[in-house]
Amino acid sequence: MYRQDLALTSPWINAAGTLGFTPPARWLLPETMGAFVTNPISLTARTPAADRALLPYPGGYLLHTGHPNPGFRRVVRGSSERWAQASVPVWMHLLGTTPGEVQELVRRVEGLEGVMAVEIGLPPTARGAEALAFVEAGFGELPLVISLSITLAGESWLKELPGLGVSAISFSAPRGSLPSDTGRLVSGRLFGPGLLPQTLAAVQAVRRLGVQIIAGAGIFRRQDAQAVLDAGAYAVQLDGVLWRGWGS
Repeated sequence: MYRQDLALTSPWINAAGTLGFTPPARWLLPETMGAFVTNPISLTARTPAADRALLPYPGGYLLHTGHPNPGFRRVVRGSSERWAQASVPVWMHLLGTTPGEVQELVRRVEGLEGVMAVEIGLPPTARGAEALAFVEAGFGELPLVISLSITLAGESWLKELPGLGVSAISFSAPRGSLPSDTGRLVSGRLFGPGLLPQTLAAVQAVRRLGVQIIAGAGIFRRQDAQAVLDAGAYAVQLDGVLWRGWGS
């Protein structure tokens, strides 16, 4: 099977879930973006979590949404024309509950004009052989990017990724829990500048594997981005900073 290479003309990328399903008419950053990553897309529609929340904590905030999206068919129907006309490569971030769903999603993506790579988000509990089964299911003609929490950087199964045709690892926001106003624990993804030390440690931990690293989580200032690039990252994936403007 012929596979395209993952190539970027700029190290700036948005994280999945930050800018919608199609590239904005005008970028929020002065730099040229290397790629646009879609919101997470599942095979069938997902509704917002009933208990969705945004909870601040020192150094950042917890966000719980449930990854709502209208499902693959409806997203493609409403977005494919914009993808084909986009001035930057589009990467589709795919969510599957089983390896079979991932394989079906990747099959449907191939051939869509303007889509130049797929980014697979693994289930939060997937580890070892289970995680590798999802990775294998994502292999196809397009470059494959695996999105992982920065907390997984030390996992031994990551050494198998180069042999499975993975083009890059994108380190993303970790999960955590915080009490709500009522005292109920809410689980979700963590965002904020307080995560930067973990991101730098994750880049250092996996740079020896021989796959390109896209560093996300905790990057809110230009010097943060430069630090992860200097540590060995191939590109920088921006998340929460895109919701409040570019740091100084």
